[in-house]
Amino acid sequence: MADVNELIENGGQLLTFTAGEEHYGFYILDVSDIIEMPVITAIPTAPPFVRGLMNHRGKAVPVLDLRLRLGMEEAPYDSRSCVIVIEINTMQCGIAVDRVCDVETVTPDNIARSPVDNGSVRGFVIREGKPRISILDPDVLART
Repeated sequence: MADVNELIENGGQLLTFTAGEEHYGFYILDVSDIIEMPVITAIPTAPPFVRGLMNHRGKAVPVLDLRLRLGMEEAPYDSRSCVIVIEINTMQCGIAVDRVCDVETVTPDNIARSPVDNGSVRGFVIREGKPRISILDPDVLART
């Protein structure tokens, strides 16, 4: 797992994606795969934002719905919805998003730190004429 602070301090590549009207990003070094919406097996006792488990390369991997995890309204998945598989220590977690946008290179002068320490949003990419991108911390996001 890469350290999000490394991206904020030094810049680097960011995988960008959307949930609702908002733009988000993961440090590319935290991303292990991007896949089409898989079959997800529900876990009856899990919180609502935990959609269930998917089979990813022979492993049972939990899948979180980013919209629900961030307190947004639920929306049906469509043909552009996908799961971003992230690495957290030695574990994997799938994050269901509305759509993946791009891999962008960001520099420290484009990044503003979040005023909230230890939140799921660690910083913001701010560039003139483009939507703001909230940089997510996968470790915080995956905690239930």
